[in-house]
Amino acid sequence: MPNQPEGLDDISSKLLEQLDVSPEIKDVLRQIQTEVADAYREGFMQMTKVIEQQASTLNRIQNTLAILVEKLVPTMASHVPPVMRIDGDSPDLAGALVVADPIGAGFTLSLSALSKAVGIGDADASVLIKGFRLKEEPDCAVVVRSGGSSSSKELVNYHPRAVARFRDLLFQPPSDLTQDQRSALKRARKKLAIA
Repeated sequence: MPNQPEGLDDISSKLLEQLDVSPEIKDVLRQIQTEVADAYREGFMQMTKVIEQQASTLNRIQNTLAILVEKLVPTMASHVPPVMRIDGDSPDLAGALVVADPIGAGFTLSLSALSKAVGIGDADASVLIKGFRLKEEPDCAVVVRSGGSSSSKELVNYHPRAVARFRDLLFQPPSDLTQDQRSALKRARKKLAIA
């Protein structure tokens, strides 16, 4: 059976035993360690309880705001940019307000997760996303971190609806694909058994 990693308590106990102090001092130090560990656990439990209460309160506020918006300004949804829109997939009003946190708006898929969901390799997915101009569709993608002059450092997150959009584009791709993009399309279609 492989050795399991030691916990912090195990390590601190071993270090305590190595100290060159009297047994009485070691007992006091053990008592302090126990009190600190208990205080940490109690603080953690209190923090967890507060977070749960806050989540419940925020949920009620979000539902109230959604009802108010729907009743008072029903046309507002058509004026909100798609990245900030609230839909059935992620009915989270707070996510709409935190544009800097696209994950809160439902853009949870990385390139790798998107390619896995579609069923093709990352390399072909990357080439096809560029050819399909998927990251330019605000309903499907959001740039989390700009790469500046280097697109390799750019970080893009995709919404789950991008999977269906990607599959649609595999069947009806744009006509202006480059040779590399057409080759990637051919490989992807073959892998997915698309005629």
